[in-house]
Amino acid sequence: MSLRVPVATPFRSDSEAVFQATTAPLLVLDTDLVIRDVNQAYETATFRERKELIGRYMFEAFPDNPNDPGANGVLNLRASLRRVLERGTPDTMDVQKYDIPFPDHPTGWREKYWCPVNSPVFTGDGEIGVLLHHVEDVTGLRELPALVEHAYRRTDTPTARTHTVGAQRRYAEHLARQEREAARLADLEKEVGQLREALTSRAVIDQAIGIVQAERRCSPEDAFQLLVTVSQRTQVKVRDIAAALVRRAGDALPGPLLPNEV
Repeated sequence: MSLRVPVATPFRSDSEAVFQATTAPLLVLDTDLVIRDVNQAYETATFRERKELIGRYMFEAFPDNPNDPGANGVLNLRASLRRVLERGTPDTMDVQKYDIPFPDHPTGWREKYWCPVNSPVFTGDGEIGVLLHHVEDVTGLRELPALVEHAYRRTDTPTARTHTVGAQRRYAEHLARQEREAARLADLEKEVGQLREALTSRAVIDQAIGIVQAERRCSPEDAFQLLVTVSQRTQVKVRDIAAALVRRAGDALPGPLLPNEV
């Protein structure tokens, strides 16, 4: 049964300009879980317009996908919002599958995964005035391992006849990049965070090279060439391909990870 609620006035505060300009998808609820406001980023992320959301009960505007018998987005989000109201503290949810109505999709719904954080916003007298619902779309990250796995299975192990020269060149370039980046460490103290990420990426690539060598019984140059080929086929960066293969190896049962497949 559709819930009828009075149309509420849009959320307004001294931070309105920031609220509308931020790239973080944000939605504002009153304590009855009626939508008070959304920003442009939220409209873009959910394929919904502000005018169709303001004044509607949250779970009327965003119900569970009726085509998914295991859908639990409404149940889990309602429980999180209840915790915020009861405790007066932010509540960070686990990654949540919560499909979005999408008329152009054959099923009328688009599969989506989110990282939601729900936070209280207090009034001057210390009472909870509204709830701030922040989501990040992580659907692409959920799909990446399957994409990499599919491309990896369909990629031949390089051979001396077909790939060795190119593999050696690319592997040499990879090693040269390692040396150049290592030489810059002493002069880049202000970029510690970025450098740590770069170092981690190199370590992950080397781990992935070892995994491919063990599975495909090939040289490190040819293993690196295979990673490059998968990257070109999927349009995903080599370090992300490597990270997906390392995670896959960590989750695999004992024994050979993959056969040498085309």
